[in-house]
Amino acid sequence: VFNEINSREMEKINVLEGVLENYVFVGVISCTVIFQIIIVEYLGTFASTTPLTLFQWIVCILFGFLGMPVGAAIKLIHV
Repeated sequence: VFNEINSREMEKINVLEGVLENYVFVGVISCTVIFQIIIVEYLGTFASTTPLTLFQWIVCILFGFLGMPVGAAIKLIHV
């Protein structure tokens, strides 16, 4: 989800500007999130998964959000 945000130019201060205006991006991200939930919560044996608790879902989402500032900080390192 956050690769689109991390791939934007860091020279621009607001890397989130215009992200939700791209309907294809919003559609792909929405479908990805929905299918991830379906796979993890409902496909059990078929997908070799077990349902997550609410705490586990929150931790997964927090890790995803942490990827955004970490990616932004790494892109600021001059190579």
